[in-house]
Amino acid sequence: MNNIAISVIGRDCPGVVSAIAAAVAREHCDIVEMTQTLLKGQFASIVIVSAPDHVTDEALQKAVHLETSGRGLELTVAARTFDEGEVFSAGEGTEPFVVTVIGAHASDILVSLTAVFAENKINIENLRALQAENGGAGSIFVFEVSLPLSIDRNAFRRMLQAKARQNSLEISMQHQDVFEAIHRVPVV
Repeated sequence: MNNIAISVIGRDCPGVVSAIAAAVAREHCDIVEMTQTLLKGQFASIVIVSAPDHVTDEALQKAVHLETSGRGLELTVAARTFDEGEVFSAGEGTEPFVVTVIGAHASDILVSLTAVFAENKINIENLRALQAENGGAGSIFVFEVSLPLSIDRNAFRRMLQAKARQNSLEISMQHQDVFEAIHRVPVV
């Protein structure tokens, strides 16, 4: 079996996921993982599929493109075969943390904090950025990161706080389990 990653991006409308799923199934592939989001009316998705050896990334890309364009969907499709061994590894164990940042300029937040993460070999596993509603100035970033076990959590937290002060940002860092417990909405 081949592992193939498919990315799909373009104007959102009902039926996009259905078209992707239909094309993947027609090629006798199985969806292993999928994520999708909408940003300002734009659809973005990454789909990981397990494909029979005879199905190439080019064939799967063409199948998804034909299915989506045949339904009148305006999407760009790309696919690539990958080896599961390509996964980034810090070379040691990690723990999941959530870093939340509030500031006036999105570019400043990304430039300053992602540099700190990169210098400390911290992988960003998920990132959500939101702009203040009603045209207000400000951005909110939620970084889900993997901290290597060898990093001193308190020293790293102080480093982030110093960087935040330099850039007039508000910042918090919590273990992912704590973050999720605090933000969990009970189902009634």
